[in-house]
Amino acid sequence: MRIGEIARRTGLHPSAIRFSEETELYLGLIGFARQAGFSIAEIRTLFQGFRAGTPASARWQRLARKKHRELGLMVVKLKSMQTLLKKAMRCKCMRLADCGRIVLRDT
Repeated sequence: MRIGEIARRTGLHPSAIRFSEETELYLGLIGFARQAGFSIAEIRTLFQGFRAGTPASARWQRLARKKHRELGLMVVKLKSMQTLLKKAMRCKCMRLADCGRIVLRDT
């Protein structure tokens, strides 16, 4: 497979790719991690942030648990934001100051 094809499949620039037999596998793994919401720093930790010999399963389990907790907190925050936005969409106030009174009264 050519570097250009690997770049297209992974969304990376061809200049960022050094080709080897395992490159496609690692790039696929990086793409998977990105889709799962991992940052570049977290992906770096996956590859380099553990003691030598740490099994892949242990790496994934540790990082995935942490990311799963983070996403749970984000879901709670997003639901709260949706509730506030729904309230704003029901606004019938003529002046922003009136909205302020309602917000202060409800908190």
